[in-house]
Amino acid sequence: MWLPLESIYFKEYQIAHVLININIMKMLTQSLSKIYLLSLIIGMSCLSCSQDDAVLSALDSPEVVVQQSTKDTLVYAIVDNYKIPIVLSIPEGCDSGGHSAVVVMHGSDGMWIDHDPKTGKMSGQNSEWRELFNANCIIGAFVDSYSGRGVSTRSGKWTTAPDNFKISSQFIRPRDAYAALDVLRKLKLEDGTNLVNPKDVGLLGFSDGASAVASTLYNTNKTPADWQWTQTFDGKEYNSSSGVLAPAPNPETGFAGGVFYYGGSGGYNYWGASPCGGNALNGNVFEPYAPMLYQIPSDGYLTENTLCMIDVLKEKGAPVEFRIYEGVGHGFDFGDNNKRAIARTNAINWFKKIFENN
Repeated sequence: MWLPLESIYFKEYQIAHVLININIMKMLTQSLSKIYLLSLIIGMSCLSCSQDDAVLSALDSPEVVVQQSTKDTLVYAIVDNYKIPIVLSIPEGCDSGGHSAVVVMHGSDGMWIDHDPKTGKMSGQNSEWRELFNANCIIGAFVDSYSGRGVSTRSGKWTTAPDNFKISSQFIRPRDAYAALDVLRKLKLEDGTNLVNPKDVGLLGFSDGASAVASTLYNTNKTPADWQWTQTFDGKEYNSSSGVLAPAPNPETGFAGGVFYYGGSGGYNYWGASPCGGNALNGNVFEPYAPMLYQIPSDGYLTENTLCMIDVLKEKGAPVEFRIYEGVGHGFDFGDNNKRAIARTNAINWFKKIFENN
C-alpha cells in the first residue's frame, strides 16, 4: 500500500513529497513494540491533527521513502500513546544514501522557540545545531519530548515526583530517542538505498536531555537480577507502584555513542548509590553500552556528580571521555562565550571518529 503526500512549504521547513511503503516485516526489537510512525509528513497546521490520521503500526515496519530533494521534515512517532514530534534535517549537496545521523534531546527549556510548537520554528540553539549538521553532511533528528505530553518546559510541578515521571529523563525520554532511531533507520531513497547508515547514528543531549542520553545508553545487561527501580525526591522514595519504570530495553543495534552536555548524573538515585559516595563502584549500576563524550563546564552546578560518575565509569572500564571547559557554567552551549564553538567542534569531531570506527 502506498500513501502519497502532497508537497507543502511552511516557514523554514520544506516538506517534500513522501511515500510511505508499508512492508509487513518482523519487529526488529521488542523495545519498539509500542512505537508507531504517523504516515503524515506534515507542516505546522497538523500539530493538532487527530491520531486517527493514517497511523501506521511499527509492527508493520514501514519504510519511509524520501526523494533526494527532501529537506527539513516534521514527522510524528507514537510513544506510549503520545504523539512525539521529530524534526528531521536532511543536508543538501551531500552524497546520497548512507549518511550518518544524530538524534538530539533538548534541555529543560524545550525544543521550540518561545516554547511554542505552533510557531513551527525550533529554538536558536537547535537551529544552530541543524546548520552545523548540514555543514558536515549529518542528518539530524530533533526530538520534542514535551509538547506531545502537554508540557512546555521542565519547570514547576514537572521538576518533582510524581508529575515529572511523565517526562522522566531516566525512563521516558529514552523511549523517544529509540523511536527517532527507528524512524531514521527506515528512511530510504527511491532506489531502495538507506538514507542513514544504520550503525552510524549518534545521540546528543543538553542538561535534562543529556541525562536522557546517558539513560538511553544504559546497558540493561548490567542490571542485577534482584534490582528494584526507584527514585527519591525530598527524602521520599517512589517505586513502580508510583509510576517509576524500568529503563527502555536495549535494541539489538543501538546508538553508536552519545555526547552529554552539562547534565546531572545522580538520576534521583535511580541508578543506586550516589556516584560521589563511597559505595558508588558497587552500588551504582549505571554503565553505558556505547562510548560517551562528556562536555563539562567548570562552573556548572551539576558538574560535581558528573565528574564523580566519570571516575566510577573509568574504574569500571567503560568507554567514556570528557572535556572540561573553564570559566563557563551550565547552559554554555547557548551562552555568549568563547567555549561554545570549541565544544561544538569537539562534539562533531568525536561523532565522526566513532562513525569511522564502526
